[in-house]
Amino acid sequence: MTKKSDPHSRWNELVPEAFADRNHPILKAMRGTLILVRLNQIGPDDELLSFEVLAGRLIRANRSEGFVLSLVGKKSGQELFLPLVPAAFAMLDRGRYGLSCGTIVHNPQFLGAFDISRPLN
Repeated sequence: MTKKSDPHSRWNELVPEAFADRNHPILKAMRGTLILVRLNQIGPDDELLSFEVLAGRLIRANRSEGFVLSLVGKKSGQELFLPLVPAAFAMLDRGRYGLSCGTIVHNPQFLGAFDISRPLN
């Protein structure tokens, strides 16, 4: 994998071609929207160890920080940084969705899911 040259980037482990340009149409459509995110913890044998469902509003999107969400629910006020990869997101049907903290959110517009691999200890 080719590494990005920006030493200040959070996402140096991803290839530059995976990232969107800040003028990508999906980024413009997502800005300010409520986004549901599922973070999957994956073990060394590709087994799902746990997951967390969060939600937040997209407040920034750029190559060095990625997608920056301002979280809602019990983590309100915290920011979540996700890779700037629009292909990881899909439109979501209107409805009520439960977060891991027990908060219910109404009508998030997008769903993103990310796997976080855990190495052997």
